[in-house]
Amino acid sequence: MRYSQFYTRTRRTVAQQDSINAYLLEKAGFINQIAAGVYALMPLAVRSVKKIEQIIREEMNAIGGSEVVFSALQPQKTWEQSGRWADPNFRQIVYLDPEAEMTFGATHEEPMTIIVKQGVQSYRDLPVLLYQFQTKFRKELRAKSGLLRGREFRMKDLYSFHPDEKSHHQFYEQAAQAYTQVFGRLGLESYRVKASGGVFSQEFSDEFQVICETGEDEILIDRRARTGFNQEVEAEIEAKDKKGLERVKAIEVGNIFHLGSKYADAFDLKYLDAGGERQSVTMGSYGIGITRLLGTLAELYNDEHGLMLPRQVTPFDIVVIDLTNSKTGEKITKRLETKNWEVLLDDRDEAAGAKLVEADLIGYPIRIVYSQKTAQDSKVEIKERSSGKVTLVNLDEVVSKVGQLLA
Repeated sequence: MRYSQFYTRTRRTVAQQDSINAYLLEKAGFINQIAAGVYALMPLAVRSVKKIEQIIREEMNAIGGSEVVFSALQPQKTWEQSGRWADPNFRQIVYLDPEAEMTFGATHEEPMTIIVKQGVQSYRDLPVLLYQFQTKFRKELRAKSGLLRGREFRMKDLYSFHPDEKSHHQFYEQAAQAYTQVFGRLGLESYRVKASGGVFSQEFSDEFQVICETGEDEILIDRRARTGFNQEVEAEIEAKDKKGLERVKAIEVGNIFHLGSKYADAFDLKYLDAGGERQSVTMGSYGIGITRLLGTLAELYNDEHGLMLPRQVTPFDIVVIDLTNSKTGEKITKRLETKNWEVLLDDRDEAAGAKLVEADLIGYPIRIVYSQKTAQDSKVEIKERSSGKVTLVNLDEVVSKVGQLLA
């Protein structure tokens, strides 16, 4: 792909931000702030978000999930029927159109239950596992920290419907393992910690937290077991269970909840068991913040020059910068693309220094430069963003060298 045909605008200066991710992502042209807690995702961010979603999609499909897309708009009566509209904590996060009596869906336990009820008659129809990628809207009272706490954000939410607690708990553990694999594939070491169920459940939930000095959560962890507790439930944990735990700052990147039969009963979602008796369905809810993940990665993977996102989520694998008047950069790009690598050819009429600085700011894993100096020896300069190591390579060895580096 040519840079001249791909809309990207980095910024030399950015106003002071309250977080590293907001500053770097905006400066590198990934996001653009519309209002407090509301960001537009620009082309670079869209490419990264799609890669994050694909990793999650693969893991959700692997545990039997079916992908859906529900409407963001939901009738107010949906929340009234479940009883959640009477909860002031829930009411304060929901955007409401009083005239139409419609809301933006802050979550989708109720809507999913209504739909599943149409297709479940007997135990043979269970379990049902549905997930979606969707933009969520919440009246966040403390919108801050860039993509970490917003009023509008991208999210993956999965809902599971089971014939009994045993089936639910078996899947719950499968989902927990899948979450650990998702975060591992993204280059994040996650900790499974007990936390409050909030407006979603009266039981403890399980949060997946990533240690980060700039995180807003405080958690107590066992590094070896990669488990622990959120500080918010510390008073409910016995002293013996807290012994030897380390207190750290962290960012929540996912959570899973036991829902019991609360929502199923509210909408009379029942099934006939093997004996012909009507039974309540047991539910679970499982969320991952997609844009929050991008913000978390930006908080953790950076240096004084800009972003250093893991290759699996970078917008492009390679940037090619040709500082000569030849077509060599195009030829290199085409050869690299035959390997199915994502390559961006910087063909803009910009100063060499500006191109090099911008490449580091955006954080392409590999930067290839062909200049008048390297052309004298039929070589190119290859730089690894993660290590900063620069190597001169013969033109006919570029593909093999890049293959070694990307491996």
